[in-house]
Amino acid sequence: MRKFIHLFVFLAVLLLSAAQVFANQNAVSEKVFHYYSTAADERHFTILMQLIGSIHKNDFEHLDEIAVFDLGLTQEQKDELLTIEKTKVYPIEQVHQDICKYVQTDATGRSVRGSFAWKPVVMKASLEMFPYFLYLDSGTLLLRSPDTLFKHIQETGYYLMQIPFPIEERITKPVVEKVLSKFSKDKQEALLDPKSLMIDAGFQGVSKGLYENYILPVYQLASDLTLFADDGSAKLGFGAARHDQTLFSIFANAEKLTFNNQGWTDLTVDGKACPFHIHWDRHEVTDKTTIYRSRGDCHFGGDKTAY
Repeated sequence: MRKFIHLFVFLAVLLLSAAQVFANQNAVSEKVFHYYSTAADERHFTILMQLIGSIHKNDFEHLDEIAVFDLGLTQEQKDELLTIEKTKVYPIEQVHQDICKYVQTDATGRSVRGSFAWKPVVMKASLEMFPYFLYLDSGTLLLRSPDTLFKHIQETGYYLMQIPFPIEERITKPVVEKVLSKFSKDKQEALLDPKSLMIDAGFQGVSKGLYENYILPVYQLASDLTLFADDGSAKLGFGAARHDQTLFSIFANAEKLTFNNQGWTDLTVDGKACPFHIHWDRHEVTDKTTIYRSRGDCHFGGDKTAY
């Protein structure tokens, strides 16, 4: 009788262990890993550290890697980044000798690196490393875990957010002549329709499904900086051209991709609509906001906070 009791206990323990292993395997399979991509140079290092700190604080459990692309960081800054867990630093592919050179971009004297031609280069490299990723300009803060957003990106293939700028007001003459002219006449007219709006190029969720028709075409233009530069030929004049944003917007509209609104929007996850909030205006930020497009707002979540 004792032998039967021992056998029964043994089988019960074995079944319990198997059930736990199965449950753990299911938990792992349901977990969506989070891959981030960003870029910065020496003068944007502080806000880059704010971004990384906010990711660590609010999303460390799901975080797989933060890929930081070097636009001109000092060696000391790169060494510091390499001490941060789950963070790696990568060089920019030099598709043009001036891709990281500062150029003036408006009448006030504002200057940017390579007219942002490096951004599609960064996104192509990121998509070759990760199955999907969320690209964030360094002037961004996570206030909550964006797990719902990553699940949406994984399921639908992308997340893009529109801004209220028509392409036709911001497109430059070189882009019209070298890029737009290669589309059919009907598509050209559609892209220049005032209803064809631009996207926020500094906040994009992309998976490999968009590689061929969205990421690669813009990457292939990065060797011609005249397509990214503001030469003053845009309808609204010098300072109005949006560099990489115009080009990304052209191909996103041409592919008829869905654009999300800033503020409250519904993300599709498992066939259900899940509310998601993102905003650039600090006065609109609430305890339900997931992402704050903080830009240069160092007072909100800046280097004097827990980040």
